[in-house]
Amino acid sequence: MTLIGMVGVGDMGSEMVPHLVAEGHQVWAFDPDPERLKAAVGDGARAAVSPADAARRSEVTLSLVMSEDIPAAHFGADGILAGLRPDAVLVLCSTTTPTLLDEVRNGAGADRHVVDAPIVGGVKYARERSVTFLVGGEPAAVARAERVLVSLGNVERVGPAGAGVKYKLITNTFVMAAEVGLREALDLTDILGGDYETALRLFGVGPMAAVVKRALDESNPRPLRASAQDFDALLSVVDDAALLPISAAGRDRLWAAVEAEPGHEPMFVELTRRTTALDGYRSGKLAVTPR
Repeated sequence: MTLIGMVGVGDMGSEMVPHLVAEGHQVWAFDPDPERLKAAVGDGARAAVSPADAARRSEVTLSLVMSEDIPAAHFGADGILAGLRPDAVLVLCSTTTPTLLDEVRNGAGADRHVVDAPIVGGVKYARERSVTFLVGGEPAAVARAERVLVSLGNVERVGPAGAGVKYKLITNTFVMAAEVGLREALDLTDILGGDYETALRLFGVGPMAAVVKRALDESNPRPLRASAQDFDALLSVVDDAALLPISAAGRDRLWAAVEAEPGHEPMFVELTRRTTALDGYRSGKLAVTPR
């Protein structure tokens, strides 16, 4: 049995808690949302009162917060680093930047270990224990983290500290270009007077079938805003966004989709719907899932 802290039991963390409990681990969970924390306790976790408390009770702490929440979750009197035990391992699972990862590593000091392990795969894959962790870090610390992560999915060791974060940004560049390409292909469908059902059916029989299948999969929910923020993260690591022109244009298109309807927070599946179309073509009409 390993004492595990889990900071963040939202869409991903909530699916992971039952797997860890089933493997016989003791999980100390924290989330600022009381309902999420209550659900985690219902799945067998124990409630921590702060990120520091979760870390203080644990040998391995999993950080599953959004990149913009890393400072609040890790620093300060109630942050993870304030409670992290000497020789404990912190596994940072967020999609973030090398700069922010370095801030966490420097805050941990020499006697505590930070492993970066951003996740490939969404909620559905967390539910099915089939996410992939891109793991970077010192070998001994990675080995300790891996003993926990294999209960949740697959582990790809990609290099020294920081390599996981870097390779997640690299893979995101490829994947997200394809996802925005789907939206742009539907923009052209609108411009040429086509219909989404036919376009999506044809996309699904070609080389982009996997992209279309993922976009239409409502069992794998993801806020579209999170994808736009991932574009912001990857562009922040280059001095000039013009060095990554496809990503720069893709970010702008994705943010336009996020902000298409004021007051509405679109989910990722809406890339396939006219709710995220260009001005003049937008409506609440749903795309029909190709068969």
